[in-house]
This record gives sequence, C-alpha cells and structure tokens, in this order.
Amino acid sequence: MNVMKDATQLRNKRGWAGVLFLRVIPALLVTWMLLYTLAMAVSVRNQARHFRTTEGIPGDTLAWSQEEWQLIRDKSFLEARVIMAGNDSIGLTIDVADSVVRLENKGVVLREIRFSEAEISRFFSSFTPAHYAAAFSRPFTITEIEGSIVKEPIQVKKAPRDSTEAAQNITQVDTSRVEFVEWHLQLDSSLVVSFVQAERSFGTLDWPTLKYRIRRHLKTLEETNRDLLHFRLPDYKPEVTIFIPAGEAKSFYRALPPSGEIALKF
Repeated sequence: MNVMKDATQLRNKRGWAGVLFLRVIPALLVTWMLLYTLAMAVSVRNQARHFRTTEGIPGDTLAWSQEEWQLIRDKSFLEARVIMAGNDSIGLTIDVADSVVRLENKGVVLREIRFSEAEISRFFSSFTPAHYAAAFSRPFTITEIEGSIVKEPIQVKKAPRDSTEAAQNITQVDTSRVEFVEWHLQLDSSLVVSFVQAERSFGTLDWPTLKYRIRRHLKTLEETNRDLLHFRLPDYKPEVTIFIPAGEAKSFYRALPPSGEIALKF
C-alpha cells in the first residue's frame, strides 16, 4: 500500500511539474513579452508626441521644401556649436547628414573623421522643422559615457632609485593584444549615440566587449522591468550608431570629458 501511495504521489508531483514548466511558466513569459512590447510601443509614441508638442511651440502644418529644411538644420547646428564654443572643455559635433564627427574646443576643430556607415532610429524623422530647431539648436550634455575599453588608462610606478634600476623597469608594449572598441553616450538622459569600430571581421569580439554589451542590455532590461512592475511606462531613448575606425573610436572616447557637450545634426 505504501509503495502504491508513494508512486501515486510521485506521478502527481510530476504532473504538477509538467503543468508548471510546460504551461504556466511559458504562458507567463508570453504575457510578459506582449506587455513589454505594448509598453515600449506606447512609450515610443508618447516620446514622439512630446517632441511634437513642445511647450510654447505651435503645431507645424506648413509644407517645407528640402532647401528650407536644410537651412533649418544648418542654422540649428551652428547655434548649438556657438553655445558649445563658450565652454572650456572639449566637445563633440556629430553631423549625421554629412557623415562627419569632430572634436572641437572653443570652435576650433581638433580632430575630424568621416564615417561611411550609420544606423539611425526612424524616430528622428518624426520631427517637424519648428520642433527640430527647438531640440537641436542647443548642445546636449553627456549624462552617461561607457565603453568596452578603459577610458583613462593609468599606470602607477615607483620612481627608480638610480639609472640602473630605471633601465631595468622599461615597459614593454604588448602589440599582440587586440581590443574591440565600442562605446556609447547618453545625452540629457533622453537619447543615445553609440560608436562601434568599423573593422568588424569575424572573431574580433573579445571578453571585455561582450561584458560591456551584456551589461548594457541587462541595465536596460532591469530599468524597463522595474517601470512595468510599478505600472509606469518605460523610458524610450532613440539611438544612433556610428561606425568609425578603431583608432579614431578609441581616441575620441578618451578625449571626451564625462560631462561634455554634444552638438547634433540629422
């Protein structure tokens, strides 16, 4: 009797486990994914509506020619660069329309690079001229900067006592080490600009880059899930990804101050 009772209990447990893992958990995951997708779609729509209904700016129903649109973009970009030139620190200008990225200080171009590839969120095409001018005629401030490589490499060494000890402490540069350069900027906590090295041959990704990507995705997932659990719409941050050579990506990343300013033109 005890053996039959134990066998029945075991079958019941297996039955409940099967229901839990084959029905309940998958149903919860599907429901959560649908809720996540719906919430993000509403968040994107609200963000676009927010930019199109900026306080103090009337709705724009006029038909603008390509030349007029271009003048508005150029004028907004120049205004942002003039404001940024009043800052003592190094700033970054990103001209997506002309595929140019520059490091500037007080209006002087320190370094310039042209890129041939970029991925741009369709969100940026939803702007009307009036709201584009309001958003991009001033520089954005960096609120987060992070990458797959160390931003400020520092080596602490003990001063040698004499020339003999100094000769023994010559640092050998490891030229065999390959670093995949990838980093991002969060601007005013509202949009993201990512830089990825253009040389993306198979097998170039290293462990620091994978950790950086996993950390970014986990952070976004954590923030979104926290908002959903508190019945809040998650924040949507439109993103632009620019591909430039590895050496330039590294030098630009290390030159930018943590709270620097960025001027954008689309």
